[in-house]
Amino acid sequence: MDLGQKLKFLRNKQNSTQHEIVEGICSVSYYSKIENGNVVPNEEILQLLAKKFGITMQELIQTDEVVNDKVMQEAENIYNLIKENQTAAKEAYQSFLNRFRDSSNPSVRLLISLIELRFALRFSTIAEAKEKFQEAESLQDFSNMKIMPLFNRVCGLYHYAAGNYDKALELYLALVNALNFPYKADIHYEISLTYNRKNDVYKSIQHLEKALNAYLREMNYDQCTVCYFLLGINYFKMGNYDEAIDYYHRVEKVTENDKDLLRKVYHNLGLAFEKKKDIEKAIHYYQESLSIYTEEEHNTKTIYTLAELYLSMENKKTAANYIAKGKIEAEKFDLEEYIIKFHVLQLRLNGEEFHEYLEKVAIPFFKEINETSILIQYNVMLSNYYSQNKLYKQAYFKIKNVLEMKGGI
Repeated sequence: MDLGQKLKFLRNKQNSTQHEIVEGICSVSYYSKIENGNVVPNEEILQLLAKKFGITMQELIQTDEVVNDKVMQEAENIYNLIKENQTAAKEAYQSFLNRFRDSSNPSVRLLISLIELRFALRFSTIAEAKEKFQEAESLQDFSNMKIMPLFNRVCGLYHYAAGNYDKALELYLALVNALNFPYKADIHYEISLTYNRKNDVYKSIQHLEKALNAYLREMNYDQCTVCYFLLGINYFKMGNYDEAIDYYHRVEKVTENDKDLLRKVYHNLGLAFEKKKDIEKAIHYYQESLSIYTEEEHNTKTIYTLAELYLSMENKKTAANYIAKGKIEAEKFDLEEYIIKFHVLQLRLNGEEFHEYLEKVAIPFFKEINETSILIQYNVMLSNYYSQNKLYKQAYFKIKNVLEMKGGI
């Protein structure tokens, strides 16, 4: 990093224009040349500029690399701790911040913003994380070969969480091709997750197998278990339900303490058996999923699935019970997605008109959050409704929407 980069960082940090900075010091054109690295100012100008920024001249001209291998390793450790141990991560970050809080080095500020973004992605909403991402992105010019891997990883995770899957892949794939990046197993796993979200199942499996082989070499059996779970999800998406069930049972056998993963395994086993038309086993595993936690917001998904299943079986009494329970849970935890979904089920249960609610409330909401599967379901429902009411033009456009979301005929 040169003097010009540092001056630009300090000026942007205090939201000043070049005109405001150079007042009483030098001309704007001369200062612009300093920022662009075209001229070297004399000591008097350096003193005045340092005073303008509230730092010593020594601090201003200090452009040696502060972010060395030791500092980067410390930042990487904090990144890993955020997922594993929240308390330890916060303690490590506070120690890091105490040492570098007052640093005028933009590379250090970038590193701090990346750590803060990772915390926000783990413990805050995506809307709250956006501000941290914008700060990190604004400092991207001050990245270097040491910081780039962490920048790609954290910002890739942000894009994944925000649904910008192509941008996430761009950042992740750059890390896979980096010769000395030490966390390639994790990146292959994260790439697999991203391809899964894009419904590119074959590429997801390809990267997942690379991650799994690496985790096996590292004897990281916890991550191997997570890979088996994602393999189950991928084979389910392919319609290979027996293979999916096999992988879910593998996870079930080795999962004892991770209740959240076990809850998901039972829910997904229910889905697979439902697809195989083995309704008795499907209901059994849905109930097993609900039994993991007696009061937990994540149960809402399974409650909804059971309500929808019983409604399709025309068991209205049981469906009504699950709809009532689900609505309470959704409202209690302010889960807008499920508040809408349960309302649609309630309309169907009561035999009421649902097309207006789908058009004006449900579909716009799920478009906003890019939830393709439910959009397909609701468009099919509307197409059937319009066809039954001889509104064939409207029915045609709904089916056209479905085909477009599925990628064509």
